[in-house]
Amino acid sequence: MKKKTGSADQWIQFIGKDKLQTFQDNFARAYGVSMIFLDMDGNPLTVGSQNSLFCFTIQKEHAVRCQENFQMDMDTMQKGESFIHVCPFGIACLYVPVYFNNRLTAFAGIGGLTYENSTIPENLKQRFHITSYNKETTWNILMLLESMLRLLNVNCTVSQKDAAQKQEDALPVNVRDERISRREQEIVQLLCKGYTNKQIARQLFISETTVKTHISNILAKLNLHDRMQIVVYYYNKINGAEASDTNNNEETD
Repeated sequence: MKKKTGSADQWIQFIGKDKLQTFQDNFARAYGVSMIFLDMDGNPLTVGSQNSLFCFTIQKEHAVRCQENFQMDMDTMQKGESFIHVCPFGIACLYVPVYFNNRLTAFAGIGGLTYENSTIPENLKQRFHITSYNKETTWNILMLLESMLRLLNVNCTVSQKDAAQKQEDALPVNVRDERISRREQEIVQLLCKGYTNKQIARQLFISETTVKTHISNILAKLNLHDRMQIVVYYYNKINGAEASDTNNNEETD
């Protein structure tokens, strides 16, 4: 089944072409392979790293067959899954999908290596500097690259929504108190939403003990007595009332 595809240009712009090229060059050098990034039409997005002289020689003599073989790989790429294909001349070709905004956007292609028991004679391996790996190691290289490229699958739409939601949830500027820290303001926000200490700890990825410490600091800084007074204090600030008015009303009652 063909996956929905995204814009390779947007992906390149987001991560930076120079950074991608540097990563590709370093990865290819580390494993002694050739490597390139391609868009979903097979067009190069980067300059090939450590291009294989063996493949270059074969392509000159068998251009049509190599093109047909690459087209088969292109068709398989549309499924959006990592795979290994050994070409008719014994070179193992590794392909790893790139997702961006959860859409299939590009592919990383690795070549210039072969299996230890391949049909390529040892003298040709040495002559053309072809790296040999067993199947397990080759698969591990594929999985490592796949896990790295997953990190680049950033959903910009969700990120923008999250940023907008955080802005919406933040305390209004006119009611923020400079006496408390940004983290304490975050805790105040959650207290005003009725969160328990346990829920606050889970939301902010801190311990309940740390939450209690922050609440104690907030009470001391604002000269309040309990968490309910924190909620009332900010409720009145939001509604334009001063904290002193709240205290006066409590004394009258």
